[in-house]
Amino acid sequence: MQNSLPNRPFDKFRLAITDPSHFFGRTELLDTMLMSPFEVRILLAGRRLGKTSTLRAIEWNLLNPKTTYARRAFPVLIDLQLEQPNDLDHLRYLLIARLREAVERWKKVPLAGIRQMYHEFLAQVKGSEVTLKFLSNLDIKLNINNPDYERRLNNDSFRLAFIKTLDELQRLNFQGICFLIDGAEFIVRQNWAGDTWSYLRGLKDTDTAIKPFLGLLLSGYRDLKEYQQRVGSPLLNIAEVEWLGCMSDEETRQLIGDRSEQENIRLSEEQVNSVLELSGSHPYLTQQTLNIIFDSHRQALGSHLIDKLIQHHDNDFSAWWNAEQHSGGFGETERTIYYTLVQDRKGTARSLAQRTGLSRVKVADALEVIAGSGVIRQLDDESYAIASRLFEEWVTQQIG
Repeated sequence: MQNSLPNRPFDKFRLAITDPSHFFGRTELLDTMLMSPFEVRILLAGRRLGKTSTLRAIEWNLLNPKTTYARRAFPVLIDLQLEQPNDLDHLRYLLIARLREAVERWKKVPLAGIRQMYHEFLAQVKGSEVTLKFLSNLDIKLNINNPDYERRLNNDSFRLAFIKTLDELQRLNFQGICFLIDGAEFIVRQNWAGDTWSYLRGLKDTDTAIKPFLGLLLSGYRDLKEYQQRVGSPLLNIAEVEWLGCMSDEETRQLIGDRSEQENIRLSEEQVNSVLELSGSHPYLTQQTLNIIFDSHRQALGSHLIDKLIQHHDNDFSAWWNAEQHSGGFGETERTIYYTLVQDRKGTARSLAQRTGLSRVKVADALEVIAGSGVIRQLDDESYAIASRLFEEWVTQQIG
């Protein structure tokens, strides 16, 4: 048995991809963002479907100085699950702080190929002193309320810092700023969520000095989607909602080919087709299936591989299936719809509503959520089909 590579990147492809050469698919979304980076978009997808990797891909494509699109946005990626702002004023500070740090990093980057350029961009380290010096030069006094030096900005200070930074970026051949906000569901769990959505809506709706030069892309999953439905977030009224879904089989074949070349192990067409069937072109499941195949590539594909993969993904699948009814996984309706879909392999909202006795609206909403996890595939405007055999086998074992 051949040992695995000593240094498979991104923690054996369990973490977000930050190298352009390892990223595949999502071309339609990338093209949309490059063509219109100053819109408001909400990107919805389940766990491990590649939201953060996609945001990174948008970041490096927007930074690419060779882009041919007329209006180029400077991207600023913020992970709210990591940052965890305390209120709207704190969020405004974090937006400016990460913007200023990114600008300073960009000034140090050589104009090379996109892969080297992005590597250099991420490698630059800039601390909070960059932001503090910049704000001090604007005569902005920070509101420091506790020994942890928690920073906050009011609207006037935020606007001033944004506009001054915009002037600086326009001299660097960027026409505006696009905030890529990962983990936006963090906000909807806060009691200041409504004020935040209204504020962001105001920036894009009524602030004439900012709205033409500001783009927003917020990522999340069920909490973000259901919050919008529950309270009618005003931000949703001006946002385009995008579901990520699994990749196409063609994109997955390209990923498999790249991994085979890296590992110097050639897979047969039968093996490639098995990976497609088992993973359903789910990017994370594809990567992990390939890891196990490459580590045991002399063994024939068979039930032992499926059992090993199911064991490997038990925690992931349990979180997706979510029988414990935690936030962010399937609910009872999604579980019912998925298991009903397993019986016929594919179906529509109409046919599944007839089979389950649920309303077509409720079924259509559930299908959207399940497809957003990548374990089923949307075939056309009406039809859905089972995608990942691995997840199907796991569910069957749980229920059986």
